[in-house]
Amino acid sequence: MFDNKKDLDINKEDKFEEIPSDSSSFSDSDQQFEISKTVEDDFSLDDIDTFEYESHDDAITLKDDLLPEAEDLHEKDIFVEKSVKKEEDRDTGPITDNQLFNDVLRILKTSDDLGVESLTRTRILELEDAHMIPPLILKQLQSEHLLSPRQIGRSVARSMGRMEIINFQDIPPAAMDLKKELDARSQTTMRELRILPVRRKVMDDGGYQLHIAYDSAMRNVITEAKLKEQLPNYRLSWHYATREVCGQFWVADSEGSKGSVDSALEAEDLLDRIISDAIDAGSSDIHIDPSIKGESIATIKYRIDGFVKSKETINIEQLERLRVRIENIARMPSVNLSHPNKGAFTREGFDWRVQIQPHAGRSGPVPRIVIRRLQPDTKPLEDLGYPGYFVKKIKSASYAPNGVIFWTGPTGSGKTESIHSAVVSVDPMGRGLSVHTIEDPPEKRIEGYAVQMEISETDPARSGLALLKSSLRADPDVVIVGEVRDGVMAQLVFDAANTGHLVFSTLHTNNSIDGLMRLEELGIQSFLMSYIRGMVAQRLARRLCNHCKVQVGTPTKREMKILDVYKDFGLDASNANIYAAHEGGCPNCNHSGYAGRIALAEILVPDAAIVQAISEKKYHKLEELAINAGWKPMGYMGCEHMLSGITDANELQRVVLELSSIDLDED
Repeated sequence: MFDNKKDLDINKEDKFEEIPSDSSSFSDSDQQFEISKTVEDDFSLDDIDTFEYESHDDAITLKDDLLPEAEDLHEKDIFVEKSVKKEEDRDTGPITDNQLFNDVLRILKTSDDLGVESLTRTRILELEDAHMIPPLILKQLQSEHLLSPRQIGRSVARSMGRMEIINFQDIPPAAMDLKKELDARSQTTMRELRILPVRRKVMDDGGYQLHIAYDSAMRNVITEAKLKEQLPNYRLSWHYATREVCGQFWVADSEGSKGSVDSALEAEDLLDRIISDAIDAGSSDIHIDPSIKGESIATIKYRIDGFVKSKETINIEQLERLRVRIENIARMPSVNLSHPNKGAFTREGFDWRVQIQPHAGRSGPVPRIVIRRLQPDTKPLEDLGYPGYFVKKIKSASYAPNGVIFWTGPTGSGKTESIHSAVVSVDPMGRGLSVHTIEDPPEKRIEGYAVQMEISETDPARSGLALLKSSLRADPDVVIVGEVRDGVMAQLVFDAANTGHLVFSTLHTNNSIDGLMRLEELGIQSFLMSYIRGMVAQRLARRLCNHCKVQVGTPTKREMKILDVYKDFGLDASNANIYAAHEGGCPNCNHSGYAGRIALAEILVPDAAIVQAISEKKYHKLEELAINAGWKPMGYMGCEHMLSGITDANELQRVVLELSSIDLDED
């Protein structure tokens, strides 16, 4: 319930000012959507043909046998707002069972902002010509992966004149104030259910109405019943909002202060909350750090777009219970608290890699927990932000029958993601080739890989070296090795290339030229460098927020300082469309000015001249020879992104080593 009953009547108007322009107005307050078909949280159309209607004045009423048992429901209150009808259909008789679905299909065929592809529209027409009823058409389109639950949910909301909250900016400003006025139990329930409170008002009959939004293609009675336990005196009105926006709403802290998690929260519930918040915030890593000052608290932090941000605090007892729970579900070995521990588990559709470190507390070791989210899907190379010429070079190297392709860069620079994308992009499985992976742990579960092996530091039989030797005896064609750390492993990788295998692996160096020198340090003879099909180095730069970025247009002095560094590489700035981050950002980017990241990369394919220079120790000539071989530094790709308005000069200076010493503000 709400804390301040006297503040309930915020706005007695019957319509929202925030309704999108392409949505219809709300109907009168006596015709509110009260209950609809019960659906699970993950929308499915498997039994949608049982969704029946009967005429009820000017509305659509559900059959009685579909209604839940509840004392506060009355027949006169249970109906769905009539969907918007075509002018020619008005006053032609009772509404048919398929009226709502006809409207949904019409919206899917005509709306340009739902991301419906032309193939989907063509398929709708085909199924309509085949006289398939509308509910089954939607079911068929979903089964053929031509429609997403989000597209269906938005179409249903639009047909009923409901709000569509797709971005953080779409949330009415009053919603943040409404969140603060909820009591703790209601906040917890809404947060767990990912329900966004949109607006509240007092009805003419003295009752209360709360407009809520959540990620479901229609009203979810089970979800709302849980909320009604906390708000028994409220009538609920449904709108559509994506799960991501609902999560951001509860994760967002408008005042920037850290709150404390309820100390009574069980370890399992606390872990669920932390994991869900990390997904909603787009976090790649979770840090749970004990106090350096020895206080009996630990801070939950999320790494978002490369930066760690504090969110909440828990007490030491909660931290200890959380450690025990994580060790159990991750099947981690029992070790002394003074020793590090690691493991992995699966939750919310993601694999999570865990590292527990001993922190020196005042009364003994205290666990510091780091959890990394592993992305389950592999994106095409083009979706990672690589330009066409770079993708062409990577695919050419990946089609090679044998050799080695290295990716270099610091931890968290997207090396593993890029390697798997490169492999999948040339589809070795479809060409009849056997793919093996050796990682710690396996980060991608890709259908078609023959075997994925996990390295163990405690079991000599499962060391990286032992597993690679085993793999090479098991008839592979393509081998992905997590990392080359020493000379023995490096030599074995090149032996594999020499015997007809294509190997993908990673190194930790600043750029691709340094990668060649690193291999020589590991004892790789110069003539073996000719087996390198590509030495890639990359970093991740933050993308400008598309909702608030500021157009600059042509390059200013700041951008020209960056562009001048790469003028000898043929950079074309004639069609520049420069943007910059908005100072203070917006709610969609958590007021940072940036949202998401994009890759900056370079690739070097050693030719005979480079191999000869390495053998003669003429390292000072490597950059000149690399340029002659077609190499361009990663800053060049960064400038291309800047000229396209994807990122800005400040971000390039932060990420690219050779730009870090430039003073952009100096005249």
